[in-house]
Amino acid sequence: MNKNALTRYIVCTVLIFFAFLLHKTAGYILLFAFLIFTLYIERSIFYQVFASRAYRKGDMDKAISWLEKACRIAKSKPAVKILYGYLLLKKGKLEEAEKVFEELLNSGIDNNSMLQAKSNYALVLWKKGKLKDAVKMLEDVFSNYKNTTIYGSLGYLLILDGDVNKALNFNKEAYEYNSSDAVILDNLGYTYYKIGNIKKAEEIYQKLIGLNPSFPEAYYNYSCVLKDLGRMEKALEMATKAKSYKLSYLSNLKEQELDDHLKELNDLISIKSK
Repeated sequence: MNKNALTRYIVCTVLIFFAFLLHKTAGYILLFAFLIFTLYIERSIFYQVFASRAYRKGDMDKAISWLEKACRIAKSKPAVKILYGYLLLKKGKLEEAEKVFEELLNSGIDNNSMLQAKSNYALVLWKKGKLKDAVKMLEDVFSNYKNTTIYGSLGYLLILDGDVNKALNFNKEAYEYNSSDAVILDNLGYTYYKIGNIKKAEEIYQKLIGLNPSFPEAYYNYSCVLKDLGRMEKALEMATKAKSYKLSYLSNLKEQELDDHLKELNDLISIKSK
């Protein structure tokens, strides 16, 4: 609660107290008016609750709409705007997300919120084709702020950047930080796959699949590992499962790539059975 809000609540509490001393009815009227006023002032909280409910139901558009309303009211709460920008980005509304995060970066928000805004803005830079700038920004954030999300995002972008040894070292560190996070496991398993250590990649993916991850890349990448091991039927099972999940805008995996992989596996199995 900020200083102005605290002062307002103290003044109102005092007024209500004296109103009750003067007359009970006047006290109740003032109390009721205060509650209505508080609900109106704090209505952004309700918008956030509605947004969260919509998001859990998979209605991204409605969640974004509620958060947009919350942002207009809760201008002093950067966390709301960060979430709003992230959902815009996840929905693929790149220009709108960029505008939200640029406004945050050019405002006087607290240091923790600034680092969170930067970590999300780095994803905007990546989707705009500025991968190296995105990596640099996340590395700057990482030097001051470490959590599972940063490890996951930076680990993924380092793989995309092409320096597999650097990516491997970082993703091994990420694994030591949190060995039960699905994104970190996927990053590490895929890095092992990229450097040709298929056995280690399989070990990581077996652990990952045991967690029942809810994103298609985990199953697609494991399918690629299994294909290289010659286990075509199991590879097809994993690729089919990947197909059952919706691809995110925040992914480098494309629908066509997955379809081509499925076709290749079916063809290889068909040839093998002849």
